[in-house]
Amino acid sequence: MEGKINATGTVTLTASSATSTLTDALIGNDTVIVFMPKTANAAAEMDSLYVSARTTGSSTLTHANNGQTDRTFDYIAIG
Repeated sequence: MEGKINATGTVTLTASSATSTLTDALIGNDTVIVFMPKTANAAAEMDSLYVSARTTGSSTLTHANNGQTDRTFDYIAIG
Protein backbone atom coordinates (compact mmCIF):
# COMPACT_ATOMS: atom_id res chain seq x y z
CA MET A 1 0.00 0.00 0.00
CA GLU A 2 3.09 2.22 -0.02
CA GLY A 3 2.27 4.07 3.20
CA LYS A 4 -1.39 4.73 2.35
CA ILE A 5 -4.55 3.57 4.11
CA ASN A 6 -7.45 1.79 2.47
CA ALA A 7 -10.17 4.07 3.87
CA THR A 8 -10.84 6.50 1.02
CA GLY A 9 -13.36 6.84 -1.79
CA THR A 10 -15.25 9.19 -4.07
CA VAL A 11 -18.91 10.19 -4.00
CA THR A 12 -21.04 12.43 -6.23
CA LEU A 13 -24.16 13.96 -4.72
CA THR A 14 -27.48 13.06 -6.32
CA ALA A 15 -28.80 15.85 -8.54
CA SER A 16 -32.33 17.19 -7.89
CA SER A 17 -32.47 15.54 -4.47
CA ALA A 18 -31.79 16.69 -0.90
CA THR A 19 -30.13 13.39 0.08
CA SER A 20 -27.57 10.98 -1.31
CA THR A 21 -26.46 7.54 -0.15
CA LEU A 22 -22.80 6.80 0.39
CA THR A 23 -22.19 3.04 0.31
CA ASP A 24 -18.90 1.74 1.70
CA ALA A 25 -18.20 -1.44 3.67
CA LEU A 26 -15.99 0.60 6.03
CA ILE A 27 -18.92 2.66 7.34
CA GLY A 28 -20.41 1.79 10.72
CA ASN A 29 -22.45 3.56 13.39
CA ASP A 30 -19.38 5.33 14.81
CA THR A 31 -17.49 6.07 11.60
CA VAL A 32 -16.20 9.61 11.04
CA ILE A 33 -16.49 10.67 7.39
CA VAL A 34 -14.47 13.66 6.15
CA PHE A 35 -15.08 15.19 2.72
CA MET A 36 -12.77 17.02 0.29
CA PRO A 37 -14.49 18.79 -2.65
CA LYS A 38 -13.16 18.01 -6.13
CA THR A 39 -15.12 20.66 -8.09
CA ALA A 40 -16.19 24.29 -7.59
CA ASN A 41 -19.82 23.22 -7.15
CA ALA A 42 -18.76 20.68 -4.52
CA ALA A 43 -16.79 23.35 -2.67
CA ALA A 44 -19.86 25.60 -2.63
CA GLU A 45 -21.84 22.70 -1.13
CA MET A 46 -19.58 22.29 1.92
CA ASP A 47 -21.69 24.61 4.11
CA SER A 48 -24.84 22.50 3.68
CA LEU A 49 -23.43 18.95 3.39
CA TYR A 50 -23.68 16.73 6.46
CA VAL A 51 -24.01 13.06 7.40
CA SER A 52 -27.57 12.66 8.70
CA ALA A 53 -27.49 8.88 9.32
CA ARG A 54 -24.99 6.00 9.47
CA THR A 55 -25.59 2.27 9.41
CA THR A 56 -23.38 -0.69 8.68
CA GLY A 57 -22.16 -0.23 5.11
CA SER A 58 -23.78 3.10 4.24
CA SER A 59 -24.61 6.63 5.30
CA THR A 60 -27.17 9.23 4.29
CA LEU A 61 -25.78 12.57 3.16
CA THR A 62 -28.07 15.58 3.41
CA HIS A 63 -27.37 18.57 1.17
CA ALA A 64 -28.93 21.31 -0.96
CA ASN A 65 -31.44 20.17 -3.58
CA ASN A 66 -30.32 21.40 -6.99
CA GLY A 67 -29.69 20.07 -10.48
CA GLN A 68 -25.88 20.23 -10.41
CA THR A 69 -24.35 16.91 -11.46
CA ASP A 70 -20.72 17.61 -10.60
CA ARG A 71 -20.79 17.92 -6.80
CA THR A 72 -18.06 15.31 -6.38
CA PHE A 73 -16.05 14.70 -3.22
CA ASP A 74 -13.21 12.47 -2.15
CA TYR A 75 -13.76 11.15 1.38
CA ILE A 76 -12.04 9.28 4.15
CA ALA A 77 -13.96 6.98 6.51
CA ILE A 78 -12.31 6.25 9.87
CA GLY A 79 -13.58 4.23 12.82
